[in-house]
Amino acid sequence: MMPVPGSHLTPDDIDAHLAGGLAPAPREHLMQCPACQERADTEREIVALLGALPLMSPAPGFADRVMARVAIPEPLATRPLASIRRRIFATRRSTAIAAGLLALLVGSMAGSVVWTLGNQETLAAVGSWLAAQANQAAWIGVRGVASTFIEQPWFATLKTLAADPGRLGFASALAMLAYVAGVLALRRLLALPAQQVAHAHA
Repeated sequence: MMPVPGSHLTPDDIDAHLAGGLAPAPREHLMQCPACQERADTEREIVALLGALPLMSPAPGFADRVMARVAIPEPLATRPLASIRRRIFATRRSTAIAAGLLALLVGSMAGSVVWTLGNQETLAAVGSWLAAQANQAAWIGVRGVASTFIEQPWFATLKTLAADPGRLGFASALAMLAYVAGVLALRRLLALPAQQVAHAHA
């Protein structure tokens, strides 16, 4: 049995054959390859069966009936003030609770203002103490980081490298070259594929 020239048809070739736009080389292979011919005939039968299926569509008024059953709760921010006012004054208990909360809020705010005006020196002293403590904690943290950095085994090599301008420039150039190479490699990895993937259309 003579070998069939060319490779077997791809799904895209089958789609092109069903649409009547198959290229000459795949068409010649299809005429001489029983396997590809059988596959193309099967695909044609499937497309014909799918095309013969009745179109399904919803009954008239379906969308209106569905939307009539949908209940979207109104957000609290868009509720009118009148409904909130009605809820507050609906009963004596709700009115008393609302009045108590309002009095507590106003009283606490007034007490805070009065205490602040009467104890400005105390507040200033507390603020200065907090600032001093924060400053001291920041310096302790900086010194801890610096001491940890100095105790590293590679610190002596880095110090020697920084003392020589030539070596420092060479190391900086190597670091810049490595950075540029990394950026280019990352761009290549994140680049979209140039070849478009064709989708079969029945």
